[in-house]
Amino acid sequence: MTRPSQRQWELFRLYENCPPPLPPLVFTQLWEVSYRELAALTGASRSTIEHWFSSGESRREPAERFCRRLAEIHLLWSNSDRLQPSVIQRWCRLDRP
Repeated sequence: MTRPSQRQWELFRLYENCPPPLPPLVFTQLWEVSYRELAALTGASRSTIEHWFSSGESRREPAERFCRRLAEIHLLWSNSDRLQPSVIQRWCRLDRP
């Protein structure tokens, strides 16, 4: 087991709030996706998605983890012309040391 270095902690602090959370309403103003697709992107149920966009008593605020996930997806999609799939595959490889 390896203890994180000071540099690794600094990198974490830089990344911790980057990108900032992106609410579903803002995300859907940037990207044309259906409720079904939004559910697939966030891991939330279709019913939960519907509550995010409803009004009145049935409206629910999305948890920060969903907004953070949408921000990360927005960052990936916005930079898709500069990111090679091989880079993502290396970052997400299953054979970590």
